[in-house]
Amino acid sequence: MKNKSMISHAKKMTIACGILAASVSFGASAFAFSDLKGNPAEGKINSLHEKGIINGMSNGKFAPKFKLTFGQAVQVIVSGLELKGQPSNSKASDYFDNVKDKSWFAPAFLTAQQNGLTVDRNVNPNGSITRAQFAHLLTQGLMSKGDFPVTRMYFEISDGGKLPAEVNNSLQTLLNTRIISLEAGSKFRPNDAITRAEAAVWVYDAAEFAKKVITPANPTPAPVYEKAEVAVVKAADGVNKVSLTVNNLPNPGYGLMIQKIEFNKDMTAVIYYTVTQPDPNKMYPQVISKATIVTYLSDVYKPVAQLVPAAPAK
Repeated sequence: MKNKSMISHAKKMTIACGILAASVSFGASAFAFSDLKGNPAEGKINSLHEKGIINGMSNGKFAPKFKLTFGQAVQVIVSGLELKGQPSNSKASDYFDNVKDKSWFAPAFLTAQQNGLTVDRNVNPNGSITRAQFAHLLTQGLMSKGDFPVTRMYFEISDGGKLPAEVNNSLQTLLNTRIISLEAGSKFRPNDAITRAEAAVWVYDAAEFAKKVITPANPTPAPVYEKAEVAVVKAADGVNKVSLTVNNLPNPGYGLMIQKIEFNKDMTAVIYYTVTQPDPNKMYPQVISKATIVTYLSDVYKPVAQLVPAAPAK
């Protein structure tokens, strides 16, 4: 009886495992959001979902008319355009005050920063993003991938009179590439929050455009430098002279530049620095060198050096 029971149990387990395997193998391709039936964007949204670029909200729904958050926007642009990050010791919180490093969108914010997307330092990742803001970031994402031809036809945007010049240029690029289009009366609704469906369609079309048209950029990998050594010497009562030194540089043409100093509640002073490149019009002896830069701080702060990586040359 014991053997028969064990055999019966084994058969049930085999059947159950077979059903589970079938659901894993075929579930993704059969999936469809229940609130997208008949929506013109259904195919593009489902395609992005199958690639893991976007997700639904709950109960198998996509919520196409819901507002997209800024965090979701940065994530979908970075993921949809397959933007690549650079190896770095930096964190998202080094550049964005309200982006926690453990948040699910933190890596996307860091990648966006490394690829030249202009996101404000004080951005609220849980707030909504306008159609104009999303279009501007999407254009910057496209341009970071390489060169592509754009016709010079100018589109009159009837409600775009107060847009900054750089944002208007981004809209012109997307309009000329047919990634976006104007609505009746040549309106764009630039200050309206972009919906989840609108964002998905724009990213899908931008990604398809990139595959077909963009000549991939071949960036020179960002150089890797040794971590700066920090030396502290008393300069006067209550004041310390702080020197940052980077060793093993390829030639004497390299230098250091302090970008900013951040004073924290734990009494650390984070000194953000970059390694500057040699003047291309000068000749330098090819000898291993070092570069030093000096600043002065109150002696109540402990200095900490933080490298700000330069964007790779294209």
